[in-house]
Amino acid sequence: MSHLRRYSWFVYGMEYLRVRFPGMSVTSWGRSTHHNHDVGGKPDSQHVEWTAADLVWDPGTRPPTETLRVEAAKIGLELDVEGDHDHVELLRQST
Repeated sequence: MSHLRRYSWFVYGMEYLRVRFPGMSVTSWGRSTHHNHDVGGKPDSQHVEWTAADLVWDPGTRPPTETLRVEAAKIGLELDVEGDHDHVELLRQST
């Protein structure tokens, strides 16, 4: 049940970002472990939990990095700029 709550929160966060920044598109969300390995994903990637996504932007619509980072953090997501795309995932829970 905990995973379902985390996934639901991530979906809510993606909807928030989509509405806030309408030029956003998702190029990768959930992945099988096999596909994640084939694309060079980290073994502990949240993509395999469906709580991470890679984002690209329509020309001229990408918000400044700090604006995007702040908006993502408001809803419990963290941002990593990875060159040709932005990666967002749920904040890791400390154990």
